[in-house]
Amino acid sequence: MREAARALLQTNTESVELDGKVWRYSVPSRRSYPHQWLWDSCFHAIVWSLFDPVRGCDELRSLFRWQWPNGFVPHVVFWHPERVYLRSWHHLESPDVWSFLPRRKPHTTALTQPPVLATAVERLVQAGAEDFLAEALPVLDRYYHYLASERDPDGDGLISTIVQFETGLDFSSAYDKAIGAGPRSAFKIVANSRRVEIKNKLAGYDLKRIFAREDHAEDVLVNSIWIDNLEALARLARRAGQAELATWAEAKAAQALQSLLERSWDPKRGLFFGLVGSAETRTEAKTIQCLLPLLIEQLPADVAERLLGHLTDPHEFWSPYPVPSVALDEPSYTDNSHIHGIRLIWRGPCSMNTNWFLHQGLLRHGEARYASQLAERSHELVESGGFNEFFDARSGRPVGAKQFGWATLAEDMDSA
Repeated sequence: MREAARALLQTNTESVELDGKVWRYSVPSRRSYPHQWLWDSCFHAIVWSLFDPVRGCDELRSLFRWQWPNGFVPHVVFWHPERVYLRSWHHLESPDVWSFLPRRKPHTTALTQPPVLATAVERLVQAGAEDFLAEALPVLDRYYHYLASERDPDGDGLISTIVQFETGLDFSSAYDKAIGAGPRSAFKIVANSRRVEIKNKLAGYDLKRIFAREDHAEDVLVNSIWIDNLEALARLARRAGQAELATWAEAKAAQALQSLLERSWDPKRGLFFGLVGSAETRTEAKTIQCLLPLLIEQLPADVAERLLGHLTDPHEFWSPYPVPSVALDEPSYTDNSHIHGIRLIWRGPCSMNTNWFLHQGLLRHGEARYASQLAERSHELVESGGFNEFFDARSGRPVGAKQFGWATLAEDMDSA
């Protein structure tokens, strides 16, 4: 599988000359996702670290190239203007109001994604790319300070997303209630989620104007990754002798974890739920987001035990091929992400990237047996169905884009 993973990432590699340099990155899937995505490239870099750390550093450098002066890192980079279509989300998510005009195609989106950058850098440094740390740390410093200062309007340490697509779990049923859509209302799910983006576009992606509305959210998956990556940033900073940055990152991680426990943890249900708007109304659907705090090593043992009970319940998340993105007993669960013939991803099928996060969490909380089972079943899915974007959690059938980069994380789970 390691050779197959390397071959896929190499097949999906693009090289672009810009600023007198050649930039290399892997698209998630040549046919379905022909641009560069933020967290996808972080996953690709992690897998590259297994056999070619130098190539992994290039993967992240191509993201660093597009960091904004304020530290923001966009979730999609449009390296090839000819692949940007007039009638598409490309323009809706672009910061340029006039991007649809000839010769004004967007370079990036105005959205970001779960902040996995520090973890990716740490893996490359640990794999031998020690010199990359000096180059990457200033980028990470600006990026995580941007998130802390610009994406935390209430100052509780948890960062906010301005549309559900920033969570990386695009049409997750966690947000059905917030956008006023039922679990089987495909048209409303699409229309109402995009309506939020239209309002953001009309607001010029001005965060003050956006946060004045009630559409933003503090997502559990995003904030679990935020906390975990702040800890990674602290370790990298200490490695580089930057004690002040390390202390800042550790303090932010501690504050965010405390707020996550106080505001998102539901002791009656034994799960974490996202917070919507300034009123912090909790989401209700039982989705994979509810489990992601298992990633946090400092999570209290009793809380981790409750999450483990849900994760390993065969009626909820421990399906024949775990881990479904929506619990099997949720009304919004689908085997193949289709509702009335419309494909809406992250509404049931499992994915290697969230399996990878939970695999790490299981190991950190001493659950090596379940971690091994999850790695074995993930490996089995890829062996039988190829490197696919999603898999049916009941049958194991591939139900997403083919030749998908982040599915190579199954090899990293095998190597753990």
